Amino acid sequence: MITARLYNRSLIRLILANLLIKPVWILGIDRWVQNEVGLLVYGRYYTVWGLALTAGFLLDLGLTTLLQREAADPATSSRKLAGLFWIKALLLLVYFAVIAGISRLYPALPAHWLFGVAILQALNSTYVFFRAWVSAAQDFSADVWFSVLDKFLLIPLSILWLSGVLFPGSIGIPAFILLQIATLVFSLGALIYYLLRRKLFRVERFTVLPSHLRMALPYALIVLLMSAQIRLDGFFLTRWSSLGGWEAGRYAAAIRLVDAANIVGYLVASFLLPYLSRHINDLTTIRSAIDNARNGLLIFALTALVGVVALPSSIASYLYPERSAEIAALLPTLFCSVLGYSLIHVYGTVLTARGELRLFQLIIAWALLVHILCSYLWIPEMGAMGSARSTLLSQVLTGLALMFAVHRRTGQPQPYSSYLVVIFTTSLIWFLL
Repeated sequence: MITARLYNRSLIRLILANLLIKPVWILGIDRWVQNEVGLLVYGRYYTVWGLALTAGFLLDLGLTTLLQREAADPATSSRKLAGLFWIKALLLLVYFAVIAGISRLYPALPAHWLFGVAILQALNSTYVFFRAWVSAAQDFSADVWFSVLDKFLLIPLSILWLSGVLFPGSIGIPAFILLQIATLVFSLGALIYYLLRRKLFRVERFTVLPSHLRMALPYALIVLLMSAQIRLDGFFLTRWSSLGGWEAGRYAAAIRLVDAANIVGYLVASFLLPYLSRHINDLTTIRSAIDNARNGLLIFALTALVGVVALPSSIASYLYPERSAEIAALLPTLFCSVLGYSLIHVYGTVLTARGELRLFQLIIAWALLVHILCSYLWIPEMGAMGSARSTLLSQVLTGLALMFAVHRRTGQPQPYSSYLVVIFTTSLIWFLL
């Protein structure tokens, strides 16, 4: 059984490796592409990306989460888990059929962008699925390297392309998508080779067990609801704002910075789930892991927020010199939502590990309804700021509701200081900025 010391050491290594690589991708390469193609073009790309990512719940249907929970139990047979591979293959076919339907339904969307992003999402989902075999086997050291492999390869290639060393002329969205696909294909091949060599995975004969689908569907609903809550803002802005793609591009530029800040939360959640699943009956260990994860993520979120509130114009001017004022106005509001994201990462993971998915679904569904309603009311008048405020409100409410529900269900004392910090900070940002 993995010790708490080994878990914490591996988690720190994972966070450091990703903090060295992924922010460089988001703040360096992705931002470089935004400035190259312009906010209007990038806004259209962000809309396509959001639709493909939301439909991407079909790529997984919760199989990865189910795999992490089931494989964390040493008594689970590898034959039973290998059946998930064939379900994954069938879901890939279903996903591309849905993407084809979206392309026909919205012919204004560039079809080659949509299918390119769909291929990218399919590869990424498959990569995450196979990585789950590594983390479920508690092989956290290897998981650290595989978590950054594709970006480790992609960053130097993108720099060579963007700087004109590989090809003359500026990079466009199709080439940007193609680069990401190429590095993911290589990384996926390396990951599968590692799994086969270590005998952590094997392909059994074709079997699709209905029990697997029934077990995975609750996770799939959570993925769909959360994806819609986070990634459909670009689509809402193009539909409900008079400036359409430009407002979507402005919002995309700001929210990508939030994505960089959220990397830490995603990494903590990816480690926390298999760890909690294995120690679910050890209440002392569970309580310590929850408290450490919550406090660490809130401190990180508050630190990032203070920096953004103090220097929004300077940050925007450095990253987006041509449109700094419009983007700087969104940053404090969107970065405050990281407080909500932090609580969701921790307490959503706890509910998942405990198998209390119905409660998780209910909270996320209400939050999505609030988000859509507020976006519909605020976007026509406020544009990207309307989306930013909808994101802040829905994410903070979701995080607080999950924290309250988990502590009430587990009998742990409510962390009133955390409630006070999140509510006070959110109110301050909402009314003063």
